[in-house]
Amino acid sequence: MSLEKIVLRGLLRHYWRKGLNANAATEQICQIEGAGVLHRDTAYSWFKRFKEGNISLEDKPRPGRPAELDDEDLLAALEAEPHSSTRELSATTGHSKTTIHRHLNEIGLVNKRPRQDPHELTDAQAERRVQVCQQLLENPLDDRFWRRIVTGDEKWIFLRNPDKRKQWVSPGQEFGVAKQDRFGKKVMLCVWWNYQGIVHFELLRDGLAVNATLYTQQLERVHEVLRTRYPGLVNRNQVLLQHDNAPAHRAKMTKAKIQELDGIEVLPHPAYSPDLAPSDYGLFRSMAHFLRGRRFDNFDAVETGCQEFFASKSQDWYHSQIRILAQRWMTVIDNNGIYFEE
Repeated sequence: MSLEKIVLRGLLRHYWRKGLNANAATEQICQIEGAGVLHRDTAYSWFKRFKEGNISLEDKPRPGRPAELDDEDLLAALEAEPHSSTRELSATTGHSKTTIHRHLNEIGLVNKRPRQDPHELTDAQAERRVQVCQQLLENPLDDRFWRRIVTGDEKWIFLRNPDKRKQWVSPGQEFGVAKQDRFGKKVMLCVWWNYQGIVHFELLRDGLAVNATLYTQQLERVHEVLRTRYPGLVNRNQVLLQHDNAPAHRAKMTKAKIQELDGIEVLPHPAYSPDLAPSDYGLFRSMAHFLRGRRFDNFDAVETGCQEFFASKSQDWYHSQIRILAQRWMTVIDNNGIYFEE
């Protein structure tokens, strides 16, 4: 222990015996020995120790640190508390944060945020996902098959879209963005697309959402576009409609309308599976980046923005997003139906 520490601790004990508090003692010592020579927290710690009856100026005995960190001990600490930081693990094991970090890397562990799953799947739902994906993989996965698929979905588009990306700022500079107001002005985008691009899209005014009645009307309009642009597919009953299990999509009225429309068959889609919907994992995810930081003054501006985004994607991009389905079906099977890391 250095002589300076002994002197400072002796002065602290002297002023404690004189009845000064830790704050006053710190001021007196800094006046004598020099500004900043003693921190108030140190004085508080020693005064607490003196009050507890220990007036020794020596450091408390510390348990010796093990020469080498045992990986099993580290794993046991993580099993007890998986959310532990390297600082907390250092306190638990008695090793430095650098040592903890090195051993975690050697073990092959990384610190990750939990995946936000869209739904807590039951065993039966996970099993059903596997069964449907196995059934889908029985199709001939060639270009003729992918070109038959028309996929559709809905997405809310807000007129104000804050940009929450990180940015470089000066040290100490603060900046912030307004939180997305989920009750703010928004319009519903309804879109259908295939390997070539957008087949049809509509925007619903005044915050309206989709119900079975509206959806069946929309399907009639989509069917008319398909008859005009892809008459061969419609005439040969080869259009595969890929949509999710939203209430409007699985309603009896919708099923009856699809049976009524010539040339359309529904591609099986397991419940609670946005990871198997091209609009969710492809189109809308990319669109979210496009909308970041954008503000729309009115309905027409939103429509123009949608057209701009759709046109920015090449035919190869649309084709690739449809074909990714095969990879995702196989991944669901490999993961026994549970959601997978993207």
